[in-house]
Amino acid sequence: MWMVCGLSAGALLGLYDFWTKKAMNGNSAISVVFWSSLFGAIAWLPAFLPISEGLGFHVDWTQTNVQEQCLILVKGLAMTFSWVFAYYSVRELPMSFSGAVRASGPLWTFAAGAIVFGEYLSPLQLSAVLASILAYYALSQIGKKEGVGMLKSSPVLMMLAATILSAITTVYDKFIVQNLGLPIYSIQAYSALHRCALALFLFLVLSWKQQRGLPLRWSAYVPLVGLSWVVAEMIYFFAIADPLANVTYLSIFRRVSLVVGFFLSVLLIGERNVLPKSAVIAIIVFSTAILIQQR
Repeated sequence: MWMVCGLSAGALLGLYDFWTKKAMNGNSAISVVFWSSLFGAIAWLPAFLPISEGLGFHVDWTQTNVQEQCLILVKGLAMTFSWVFAYYSVRELPMSFSGAVRASGPLWTFAAGAIVFGEYLSPLQLSAVLASILAYYALSQIGKKEGVGMLKSSPVLMMLAATILSAITTVYDKFIVQNLGLPIYSIQAYSALHRCALALFLFLVLSWKQQRGLPLRWSAYVPLVGLSWVVAEMIYFFAIADPLANVTYLSIFRRVSLVVGFFLSVLLIGERNVLPKSAVIAIIVFSTAILIQQR
């Protein structure tokens, strides 16, 4: 079941990536991060009301102490800065290429998972992970034809920073869920509030520095970004709450978002070099299937 949840979260994150690309049109990264975080926080507010008790996701604010709030805040900090870096990159790069830069994500997660949880893979499983990573690298080489340099582009470096922060968050999520025993709804609800507060702080500081504010070109994609993340994170937390869940696998499954986002980009945005990119993405799907079968 945790595999099904991981794959479902990855598919929904593909929609999230596409909606983020559309929401970033003409907007600053901080503006979209704040407004989408605000809608995400609003979506969790009913969890603090008595009406949620009968629905199974009630959050009792009196049952979380300061230490636990600080641990959740660490997650919020990592996610907020990951979003700032990633949103800027998504705005500047083709969707296939910004996804390709995340090639190092499974590797970072695998290294962290091995160190923290002792999650080691068999030779065949490791080969599947490496095949996926190499496939993302191949996509980056195709992206060079579109005028994007690997090490000379600030959007590329920002996506790399976002990827590392995301990998750290993946491992940290499993740690706070399984080792500290915090309720998953509490973690998600408080983290959403923390992210909104952090994004508001960044939004106000940068608006003050620029002395003209950070206007938002409104579209329905902005709330869709925040709400889709809430749903995807909820599904993802069901996966990591399973003691059998492997964070390296989950990192790979989340890359399904690239497949969904890529095909939406082809159909609705006009992605270039479709055939070679499709071949590489097929390798990613195949390597994911190997991981599922070998579990």
